[in-house]
Amino acid sequence: MAKPGHAEIAGAGFGGLVAAIGLADRGWSVRVHERRHALHAEGYGIAIQDNMTLIFAALGILDETLAGGMEIDRRDSLKGNGEVVLSLKNGLGRYRISRRHIVSLLAKRAERSGVEIVTGSTVVDATPDGEIVLEGGETHRADLIIAADGINSVIRESLHLTARQVWQKEGGVRMVIPRLAEDIAIDTRDGTAMIEAWSEKRRILYCPNSQTEVYIILTCMERDTAGRATPVDVAAWHRSFPTMGPLLERLSRDTDWDECRWVRFQTIRLKRWSAGRVAILGDAAHAMPPYLGQGAGHAMMNGLGLAVAIDEAPNLAGALALWERRERPLTEHTQRWTRVYGSTIFLPEWLKSLAINAEKHIPWLANQYGRAAQHIPTGCDPA
Repeated sequence: MAKPGHAEIAGAGFGGLVAAIGLADRGWSVRVHERRHALHAEGYGIAIQDNMTLIFAALGILDETLAGGMEIDRRDSLKGNGEVVLSLKNGLGRYRISRRHIVSLLAKRAERSGVEIVTGSTVVDATPDGEIVLEGGETHRADLIIAADGINSVIRESLHLTARQVWQKEGGVRMVIPRLAEDIAIDTRDGTAMIEAWSEKRRILYCPNSQTEVYIILTCMERDTAGRATPVDVAAWHRSFPTMGPLLERLSRDTDWDECRWVRFQTIRLKRWSAGRVAILGDAAHAMPPYLGQGAGHAMMNGLGLAVAIDEAPNLAGALALWERRERPLTEHTQRWTRVYGSTIFLPEWLKSLAINAEKHIPWLANQYGRAAQHIPTGCDPA
C-alpha cells in the first residue's frame, strides 16, 4: 500500500468529489479546486442506475440521495405520432435525480472527511512531476493531481494525452420545468415514466427528476438550425412531434433560457489516463453522448476506483497502471454502445421501431447497453 500523501483535484463534479472522498477516507489530505464561485451544478436530471446506487451506498449517502429524486417505474419509447413502440419496466435509469442535489450531498460528504473545497479557483496547468498552476500564477505541489476539469480539459491538452476527439453529428439542449399537478396525477394513476420519443432526426426525452421538476433533453443534428434554436422553436418541433404540443408550449414558457444552450456531443479517448503524477478523470478522459446515461456513472466509478487502486498498490505508478487496466475496458465499452444506441436517430422511420424493439427481444443486446449499470464498482459491496 502506498503511503497516504496530498492530492490536488481540478473540478468539483461527480468524479472529482468521489475521488476526493475516496482518498480522504484512506488517509490522504485533499484540496479540490472549482472554477465557479459556488458549487452550483445544473439542475438537470441524471439517470441513477444500480452501479451508481452502490457507490452512494459505499459513501453512506444513498438514502439522502434517493430522497431527493424520483424512482422511475418504466421507460416508454414512442414514435413521433405518440404511438408506443416499446415499454420497459426496468430499462435505462432506475432513478432520475437532480445533478444539483447529488453534487451538494457529495460536497458535504467530502467536507465531513476533511476535504478542502476552494471555489473561484481555476487550475490552468499541471505538470507530470506534481505541480498545479492556478489562474494568476499561484502554484501548489502534490503527490497526486487529478484533472476532473471537464470535456474541455486544459490539463489533458497541456499533457498531450488526447488520442481521439470526435465531434458527433448531433447534440442537444437540456432544461428543467416545473412539475404540474396533472403530471403528478398521471404518474399516480399510470406509474412514473421516462418518455423517449424519436421522429426524423430529432429526439425528445423527458421525465420527473424530483417532486417539483421535470427534466427534458431535445437532441437533433448540428445542421438542424431550427431544431437547435434556443429558446425552442415550438412550431418546428411540433411538426416532428404533433402530439406533444402542450409540452413544447411549457418548454417555451417555463424554461430559464439564460441557463440553457445547445451543445454538440463529443466522444473523447486518451492515449493513456495518466502522465507522471497526473490522473485524468471523468469527461476529461472519456466524454460520451448521453444516450445510455452513464457519463456520470463512469466518472464516479473511476473516481472511487482510483482511490482504491492507490490504496492497494505499493506506489503511485503501479496504482495508476492498475486503475486504468481495471476501469478502462468497461468505460470504452459504454462509449461504443452509447453510439450504437444513439445511432437510432439516423435510421429511416420504418427501421427505428425495429431497432428500439430489439432491446426487448435480443437479451444479448440489452446486456451490452446495460453492462455498466449492472457492474459492481471497484470498492463497493454487492447490494
